[in-house]
Amino acid sequence: MKAQYALHYGKAPDLWPIVVGMKDENTDIFSVPTENAVGTNSLNNAITLLKFNKDQIEYDEVRKDFIEGVGSGDKFYPGIFSDSWIGYTQTRGFLLFNLKDKSFADQIPIKSGDEFFTGVSTIDREKLQFLFQICRPYYDDGIRLLKIIEFDGKGQFKQISELQAGAHKVGYLEPWAIQNKTIFVYNNDSLKIKAYDINFKPVQHPFCDLFNSLKDFRCLDEMVIHPTLPFAILVEMDRDDRANYKVWLARWDHPEAKERCVELLGQDISMFSRQANIKHLVCTHFEFSPDGKWLLFQDHSEYAIQNVDSPIFTVMPISADNPLFLGKPKFLGRVLAENARPTSTAWIQKPLSFVASDGKVLYKWELENLGK
Repeated sequence: MKAQYALHYGKAPDLWPIVVGMKDENTDIFSVPTENAVGTNSLNNAITLLKFNKDQIEYDEVRKDFIEGVGSGDKFYPGIFSDSWIGYTQTRGFLLFNLKDKSFADQIPIKSGDEFFTGVSTIDREKLQFLFQICRPYYDDGIRLLKIIEFDGKGQFKQISELQAGAHKVGYLEPWAIQNKTIFVYNNDSLKIKAYDINFKPVQHPFCDLFNSLKDFRCLDEMVIHPTLPFAILVEMDRDDRANYKVWLARWDHPEAKERCVELLGQDISMFSRQANIKHLVCTHFEFSPDGKWLLFQDHSEYAIQNVDSPIFTVMPISADNPLFLGKPKFLGRVLAENARPTSTAWIQKPLSFVASDGKVLYKWELENLGK
């Protein structure tokens, strides 16, 4: 069965970005629950809002010098999870900051100096529960821990549960995902996915039944599950070469068993185009918009012939009425500066927008305009 949708190269973007330069280089961004703005912790040892105002950025410094190293450490972000709080890891610490009253909670959930965070996601927004991925590099492959921690909103944290979830290897890490407080963890030795509740007790789930029944699956590189609808995006690859990517759509409630996992994306490349040298599909960094109405990914397929790692940002509309849940890909394009690449990205809830930073320039795609 051929792929459900084909990616076309060489055409103009379906939506051009708003392009705004920044006054400081090396400015990273993250999502904030603020209208028409993204956040940064790269400037003046402060939390700063970067507010879009036509063709310029307004800098709103919320609070500075409340701790040493506001923007230091290895930072991972859980996305938008509150109308007032933001949060991010700082190697072994976790910072929660309230944009409304400017209070903060700075916690070090990792007590061992040999461990460090390598990821974070939100489990329960109302209870401020977060799932952290932790590396314990004691062995050649390292050990991966998944740990759930709850914040009480008053400055205190408590651990809910912990799971040792395989190795933490350089170059490849087994993916995990969350939907409706259920945690899905992939193991590449068994080529299986297991589901857990917030106490890391195993639970049954039809997505696991579907994936675990697949034959000849090579290696799972990415797994993203829609926050509410019964489907997931699976990225398959050759593990040793990180090549020969395939993108699958898994629909575990489809009445026909053979239709529950279908190849989603292919390529339509003319032999006469300059993209004719593209040998394989390379799509990564799949993520859903905060409202769950768009799937965004980065297409790196041209990297081999361009030799510039500036991916093509692409989005697909989502509808529960679509049998595939996903509509045709819409081409957003790349960051526009020559030889630049995206260093960080963020979402804006209102107006719904995707923003990329190359460190010097912000590129903002207002997705609500795609239908106009």
